[in-house]
Amino acid sequence: MAQAGRPRGRPPLSSREKIEAVAIELFLEHGYSGTGLAAIIEACGVSKTTFFRYFASKSEIIWYAFDDHTRHLRRLLAEADAPEPAMTVVRTCVVDALRASIDERGIWMKRFIILDGSPELRAEESAQWISWADAVGEYVARRLGVSERALVPASIGGAVQAAYLATLRDWRTSSKPASELLLDLDADLAPLCDVLQGWLDQQRPRR
Repeated sequence: MAQAGRPRGRPPLSSREKIEAVAIELFLEHGYSGTGLAAIIEACGVSKTTFFRYFASKSEIIWYAFDDHTRHLRRLLAEADAPEPAMTVVRTCVVDALRASIDERGIWMKRFIILDGSPELRAEESAQWISWADAVGEYVARRLGVSERALVPASIGGAVQAAYLATLRDWRTSSKPASELLLDLDADLAPLCDVLQGWLDQQRPRR
C-alpha cells in the first residue's frame, strides 16, 4: 500500500534530467545549430548558474551519454569471461551496453537522431565512433596478444561499429519497443561475428 502523501507513478525528473529532456526536444524541433544556450535556459526556467552546474556546454548534453556508453562497453569487455570465443564476447557486450544506455523516456534514441543528422556535429561524431570502434579493437587485440593498431583488431573494431551504426539508423523512425531493437541488433551482429570469429581462429597466437 502506498504511503499517504507520497505521489504515485514515475518520480519527478531531476534538474539535470529536465534540462537534458527540454534541450533534446528543442534540438529535434529547431536543429542543434538553431538552438542557442539562451533558448535552452529560458525553456527550462533555470539560471545560467544552474545550467552550468550540470553541463559545461551545449554540446555536452549530446556527448556525455555517448562517452558514458563507450566507457561502459569497455568495462563490460574488460570484465568478460575469457574462455568464450572473442566475438561472442563482443556481441554480448555490445548488446548489453546498449541495453544499459536505452532509457524509458527515449532520450537515448532521440540523442542519436540529433547527432546523426546534424552536420555541425559530424566531426566530433566521427571521433566518438572511432573511440567506440577502438574499444572493440582493443579487446580483440588483447585476446590475440597484438597491438590494437594491428590489421585484425582494427578491422574488426571498424566492422562491428559499422554494423552497430547501421542497425541504429534503421531504427531512427521505428515505433517498436527498445526490447526489439536489442533483439535486432543481436541478430544483425550474429552472422558478422561468426565470420569474424572464423578469421580470428586462423590467426597464430603471438607470444
